[in-house]
Amino acid sequence: MRVHAVTSGPVAHLAEQGAIVTAEVTLTDDPKIRPPKSTRFPQDRVAVEARIDILQTDKARIAVRSPVVLLASGRSWRNLLPSQRLQVSGKLVPGDQGTLTAALFLLRGQPEILSGPSSPQTVAGEIRAGLRNAANVLPTEQRGLLPGLVVGDVSRMDPQVSADFKDAGLSHLTAVSGANLAIVAGAVLALSRLTGLPLAARAGLAAVAMIAFAVVARPSPSVLRALLMGLVAAVALGTGRARDGVAALSASVLLLILFNPELARSYAFALSVTATAGILLLAPTWRDRLTGTSTTTSEAPLTHDEPPAGTADSHNRQTTPAKHRPPVLRTSGQSSRPRRPLSDHVSSARSCPPSGHPSSARPCLPSDHLSSAVSSQPADHIPSPMSRPLAGSEPPAVHRQPMDSVIVQYRGELSSHRDALLGDPGRTGLGVRTACRAAGRWVRRRFAPGHGRARRMPRWVAEAITIPAAAQAAVTPVLVLMAGELTPVAVLANLLAGPAVAPATLLGFAAALIAPISQDAAELLVIPAGYAVGWIITIAQWSARLPLATIPWPGGLPGVAMLAIAAVAAVLLLRRARWRAVLATLTVATLIVVYAVGPAVAPWPPKGWLFVMCDVGQGDGMAVAAGEGRAVVVDTGPDPVAMDRCLSDLGIQEVPLVILTHPHMDHTGGLAGILRDRRVGAIVVASHHTTEAVLPPLTPAPAVLPSHDTDAGEGTVPASGGSVIPPVTLLRDPEDAPGTGVGPEVARRRVPDSGDAPGTGVGSEVAWRRVPDSGDAPGTGFGSEVTRRRIPVWAALPGTRWQFGPSELTVLAPDQDAVGGHTEGSEVNNGSLVVRVRWQAGSLLLSGDIETEAQAKLLRAESPAADILKVPHHGSARQDADFIDAVGARAALISVGADNDYGHPAPSTLSMLQRAGARVYRTDRSGDLAVVSTSAGLAVTTRH
Repeated sequence: MRVHAVTSGPVAHLAEQGAIVTAEVTLTDDPKIRPPKSTRFPQDRVAVEARIDILQTDKARIAVRSPVVLLASGRSWRNLLPSQRLQVSGKLVPGDQGTLTAALFLLRGQPEILSGPSSPQTVAGEIRAGLRNAANVLPTEQRGLLPGLVVGDVSRMDPQVSADFKDAGLSHLTAVSGANLAIVAGAVLALSRLTGLPLAARAGLAAVAMIAFAVVARPSPSVLRALLMGLVAAVALGTGRARDGVAALSASVLLLILFNPELARSYAFALSVTATAGILLLAPTWRDRLTGTSTTTSEAPLTHDEPPAGTADSHNRQTTPAKHRPPVLRTSGQSSRPRRPLSDHVSSARSCPPSGHPSSARPCLPSDHLSSAVSSQPADHIPSPMSRPLAGSEPPAVHRQPMDSVIVQYRGELSSHRDALLGDPGRTGLGVRTACRAAGRWVRRRFAPGHGRARRMPRWVAEAITIPAAAQAAVTPVLVLMAGELTPVAVLANLLAGPAVAPATLLGFAAALIAPISQDAAELLVIPAGYAVGWIITIAQWSARLPLATIPWPGGLPGVAMLAIAAVAAVLLLRRARWRAVLATLTVATLIVVYAVGPAVAPWPPKGWLFVMCDVGQGDGMAVAAGEGRAVVVDTGPDPVAMDRCLSDLGIQEVPLVILTHPHMDHTGGLAGILRDRRVGAIVVASHHTTEAVLPPLTPAPAVLPSHDTDAGEGTVPASGGSVIPPVTLLRDPEDAPGTGVGPEVARRRVPDSGDAPGTGVGSEVAWRRVPDSGDAPGTGFGSEVTRRRIPVWAALPGTRWQFGPSELTVLAPDQDAVGGHTEGSEVNNGSLVVRVRWQAGSLLLSGDIETEAQAKLLRAESPAADILKVPHHGSARQDADFIDAVGARAALISVGADNDYGHPAPSTLSMLQRAGARVYRTDRSGDLAVVSTSAGLAVTTRH
């Protein structure tokens, strides 16, 4: 009904027509900023949920209340807050079917602000902004994670950290939920208790704190679920009622689904609910199995009630001294109906039947002995067999040490009545004796404290293990349905990261509250929080890089069905000790194969590698060997996470040079992954693109390429932070000025800067430059990290050469004259840097994305011959057959994404390469590709 009401109004009707409208909208969420798709158009992309209040068309002005999603671009959206009213114009298009969204609103131009945010949202915005500003004193990764950990603000979170959290099963830490609310509410309760406030007032303050925290953290599905459960618990605490976690969860789910039916389709809501259910239902049982305790005898507090007057129990209590009365036990929160004394349960089960009863011939024990043995103990030392645990409660433990004396006296009574128990030894004695011994063993295991538990796990250790294990087990079916993968490392990662979550959250939230008053004080609190956040990041990185951290699994309903079958089989097998031993042996053997045998048999990278083409999806990302732990990176692919992991697998810690062939996101989008925890010397681009929006005007920097060894032609490449990478050899022509080492063409055109050291200027064609923040103005470069680390950008012309370790790199193209194309994208592709790499064993041609026009021009300029070809433009159909033949490569490498929408590689290109005698290797089928040196020359090795 809600979906029909939303999708049948005037907004939905206009969206079907693709109408151009002007509307007054109210933001209902924070704008979500997404990175630009192209460096040629580097404006932020924005998506934000809103509600249309006034809709104006050419014919009418209509008052409505329709939820929409605004899609826009530009920096003006960054500082907007929920509840602000805007006037916007654009095109309405239909949204996804079956959702509570009337339309998608494609905006044109920038919004006009009609009103500011509400007071609560203003305060919440100041708190969030204060935490972000205070976190600026931390390293990049920590400053992005801390706001996400505290208030769910992931706007500055590093993509690599996000990927590590996902692979390690720690993503829930940045989705504010019950853990955050519990920490905040617990801190408020503790402080209010110190002030001596009554219980009801403390519960009220906790509820207010949770509501305020939910406003600051934004009402996401997990926050709403946790908030309702917390409010139910606060009401129970304030009124002295029992707290039942399962009932609170059930009520919260029902209310939220009624309030917002769209949550029924939300994976985030499903993950939150299932994780909570697992903690409530599975964790207590698993904890008790590990600790050897029983919730039925130790969890519930015991209370004593007087039996009703007029009963036999009442008469006995009136005539028996208090210290000898058998207690009537009940659990708090249960009915006040009187329970039978424990002695009654024992005597009714063991007392002799009356004379003449058919069963009177069986051996029995007079009830007065058992009842006297039990009832002689103090009431507060005897556990009730009828007690039950209360979900969500933590009552005090029952003291049971005096039960040892009960068991001793019980055994004495059994010994004194041996004749009655054994009867005729020839007929029933052996069976009764065995039964009595078994009963005695059961009683001692059940009631004797400490016995049989010396080897059991401490309670706090058991809870630390079972809580993340139960949550992970509960959410696994949802993860399989959603993503089609298993994360077995999640339990270990949560166990190790868990102790750091509470201090980071408390310190971060305190800093957020203090920041609007004193930024300096907030920064002092953020610094120790940074240590806790750093520990969590370290655990995530380590866990994500473990083999089998993430296991692919069939997705959808078939995957869930397979998971259910596997779970049932595992339970059946683990019930038997023999099968448990077999499974443990197989598990250990698998771990040995994965962690020890596998890397020894098929190491990666292969020994003596010279070049690696990384599997970065639909894009190019490559590494050229430049010495131990060093590589020249040519293009960075579209994904910084994939590029960083490729370099990490290669052991690359220093990158003296990053060559970006042309400004398309599938070649430059992963630059942040190169910069992560690595020293980067410089970025090289084609001189043809220096006038494009990618880079600012040329600005020569002083003291570039200082001479290290003039005779050897070595120089130093400035690294990030002003330090230098160890010297690298730059090939130079004898005609070069001393110490320049930049090649004959560059030396001929060199125009030194007046402030340069002698012989160090590199001129207008090859210049070191500072790149400003990409957000300062449209088209200003590669981002704030490049600016912060003072990484220069170098534009190179044909003839520029470098020598790094075993690799010699020479720029072949393009020159200053632009090459056209049939589209704007083709023109950019034809401006790609073309680099030939030479080794002692052979050569490789890195051809960027040049298409037929640029290939023909390069063929006319010089010979592109090479042993191995990096196929241009991911194997697209725009290839020149004469160029392919002129290269004469024996192997062709294609970097391409699986099932891409472009049809790469084209069948015609594959046929062309086969006719030229080149063997084709593809990253979508073989993963990473490596070029190695052998006695016979160069060879290609695949990772898969």
